[in-house]
Amino acid sequence: MVTGHGKINSYLHSFKISETPLCPCGNQDQVTDHLLFECDLLWKERNNLSTTIRKTDVWPTSKSDLIKKHLRAFLQFTNAIVIDKLTIKRIGDS
Repeated sequence: MVTGHGKINSYLHSFKISETPLCPCGNQDQVTDHLLFECDLLWKERNNLSTTIRKTDVWPTSKSDLIKKHLRAFLQFTNAIVIDKLTIKRIGDS
């Protein structure tokens, strides 16, 4: 998630694995910052993350601080994401 590699449409599209870099929410390309801070499909997961972080810090926070200061909350956020709701049909899928 932090590096922008993996099952993120913008990354997969650059290798012609995904037909589009767009996020299934339809608002913009599916890049890490969009998923962390903007994607409507992840509002519940992001709300949990931001609520936890706001107890000791400010939201939004940097990706660096997510790893350095809030790793446990960040891992809960990433583990709560259901990848299927973020997936657009891949090239070669039936």
